[in-house]
Amino acid sequence: MKHSRAHQIRCGVALVAWWVALAASAAPPPAGPTVELDDMLRRVRQGNPAVDIARAKLADYQAQFTRAYYAWTPQLRVDSLLAPLPERRLLRECVVGTWPVAGQVDPALIGPCPGQNIEDDQRITADTEIGILIRTTARVTLPIYTFGKVEAGVQAARAGVEAGKAGVEVTQAELEVMVKQAYYGVQLAHTVLEVLEDGRKRMEAAKADIDKELEKESGRFTSNDLRKLIVQQADLEAGYLETEALAETAREGLRVAAGLRPGQAFQLDRKELQAVPIEDRPPEAYLELAYVSRPELRMADAGLRAQASLVDLEEANFWPDIALVGQFGFARGTSAEDSPDPFANDQFNFLSWGVVLGAEWRLDFANQFSKLHRAQASLAKARAQRDALRQQVRLDLTEKVGQMTRYRREVAVRESAVKASKAWLVSSTLNFGMGLASTDNLISALTAYSKARLSYYRAIYEYNLAVARLSRAVGAELALPADLEEPAPRPDAE
Repeated sequence: MKHSRAHQIRCGVALVAWWVALAASAAPPPAGPTVELDDMLRRVRQGNPAVDIARAKLADYQAQFTRAYYAWTPQLRVDSLLAPLPERRLLRECVVGTWPVAGQVDPALIGPCPGQNIEDDQRITADTEIGILIRTTARVTLPIYTFGKVEAGVQAARAGVEAGKAGVEVTQAELEVMVKQAYYGVQLAHTVLEVLEDGRKRMEAAKADIDKELEKESGRFTSNDLRKLIVQQADLEAGYLETEALAETAREGLRVAAGLRPGQAFQLDRKELQAVPIEDRPPEAYLELAYVSRPELRMADAGLRAQASLVDLEEANFWPDIALVGQFGFARGTSAEDSPDPFANDQFNFLSWGVVLGAEWRLDFANQFSKLHRAQASLAKARAQRDALRQQVRLDLTEKVGQMTRYRREVAVRESAVKASKAWLVSSTLNFGMGLASTDNLISALTAYSKARLSYYRAIYEYNLAVARLSRAVGAELALPADLEEPAPRPDAE
């Protein structure tokens, strides 16, 4: 009677579970946009704070280039003022007497004309007339020959722009690797959850068989067999929960890359994790490609050219600057009398202009030699850094190519293991159903199959990441478009 009652309860629970599963399968998928890898890569290249910072640096380099490029254009400086001016009168001189000199013509004694006081203009009284002073001076400088200063500055600034563009590409490449890692991580989590869910179902089926046999008291199983399954179920459940937590972290990374709201639902364009196709190349081909395409190397080359141009600039600073200089001056004071003397220094009423050919030469050789030696030292440092970077790239590529090759071979090995463990599980399941296999045999086969599948997909994940990192190392995308090849069938497909 007890066994019958327990059997009814289990049947009721199974029926409820079946209805829940049916309702879940019939429910519509969660609403949300479809996230594509290419679209996210395009987004992070165009609108990401890190890329914006790199572009701001590039804009600074471009501004410096513009300044250097137009250094040959004339420079105009204009100074103007408008101010009140107390009256300024001319000092008129008259013969006011003679000096007595014996035997000679008496020299005239010159002094202010009657009615004039030389100190009147120094005092401002109620009768002082206040006028307006307008004064404008202009100076135009047109460089004629600078002994290579302008050309060296332009070359250095142009190299700076090239370095800034390479810096933007470096930032974009780093972000692309992060986006790919998150994308493949979500795919891996989805696949791992499928594997664990399949293991849970198989465990539930085996547990139901053991419960049924224990209820019949057939003697095929003992309570320890049931306990073994419960322990194994707990391990599977823990792995499932851990994978769910890690998957949410990867999903949030994709939300950031795709510009979605926190927690917003979305769907991947490809849920199944598959190995990305790649063209086979010899190891030396990757190195040749990196020397041409890797942005860090192009940045180092641009920095080297910039330092070489700065050395040329310091050498040119030993020579003068030859320029054509034009000047213009005008002043008018409404309360100042205009002097009729063309040689008088009149600051209140004048009109002047002129053009000269001049040279500016700074003969500070001690300071100039110091600047030249520092520029030469910076050039030697930039050359050594470029050479060291090329060696580092060579070693980095050797490592990245080795990792990619290793994981590609591991994927093939893991695929064989999945096929073998699947056949083992099928055989053990049939034998278990016919009573020819023990619980330990079934658990061992199920565990081996689950581990083989997890290791297989983990190897694909690592291989895809290795391809992404290798693409980053060479500075070019190595993965071929997925639609060029038919996806290989899964070794664990039912």
